[in-house]
Amino acid sequence: MKINKDLVDAVMMLSFIILVLVGSSDFTNAAEKNIIMGGLGVLSIVMIILRIIQIRQASQEEESSEYN
Repeated sequence: MKINKDLVDAVMMLSFIILVLVGSSDFTNAAEKNIIMGGLGVLSIVMIILRIIQIRQASQEEESSEYN
């Protein structure tokens, strides 16, 4: 499966920015803030994992193209 690098980078950057904004904002309900930050944290971790997979796929494609 081909992973779109630009899309992963954009989603990762947005999740980091929103995570910082939510973390620095005052919420009346602490549970709501924790749920939002937890979801954004999970999204960020998934994007980092997808980015690592994409880097490995690109290096494998380079190695296979060198031998052909």
